[in-house]
Amino acid sequence: MQNQVVQLYNPLLGYVKKRVRNQEDAEDLTQDVFLKLSKSNGNGVDNLKSWVYTIAKNTITDYYRKKQLHTNTIKDDAFFDYDTDNDAGIELGKCVHSFVNQLPEEYRELMILSEIKEIPQKEIAEQLNINYVTVRSKIQRGRKKLKELFEGCCTILQGGKGSILDFKSKTGSNKKSSC
Repeated sequence: MQNQVVQLYNPLLGYVKKRVRNQEDAEDLTQDVFLKLSKSNGNGVDNLKSWVYTIAKNTITDYYRKKQLHTNTIKDDAFFDYDTDNDAGIELGKCVHSFVNQLPEEYRELMILSEIKEIPQKEIAEQLNINYVTVRSKIQRGRKKLKELFEGCCTILQGGKGSILDFKSKTGSNKKSSC
């Protein structure tokens, strides 16, 4: 059995490296596989190679599971010091009405219903007797135009999922009077 293990080491290391893409982690995981192999009862195993690769696959799965748990426990606010009194999203939200009113008529009504009154797009289509696909595309275009209006007045810093972290008026005035 020891001779088979020696023959399996390099191919198994290559297998793990392809799936982990980090030399040190691949070497550690390969050692873990052989440690698990030595601790297990190998009696009744017909195909050692198949068994070792099954252990490797499960070890790699555990590695990624642990890695994901570790990254999920990190809170976003550990990196950012949020001041709830000066929330940029809330401040810019106060400008939405004035910017929506600057949109062309074909988008204005849809944006008011969808974004301000928060009516689902399917209901808007039924209320206005407009095809749902048309409503959806006009709302998308309206959002794009609304974004252009915001970007015309402010420089906006967005987070990873589009959340607004901060903004600065392009006119150089105070944030509070940006719109």
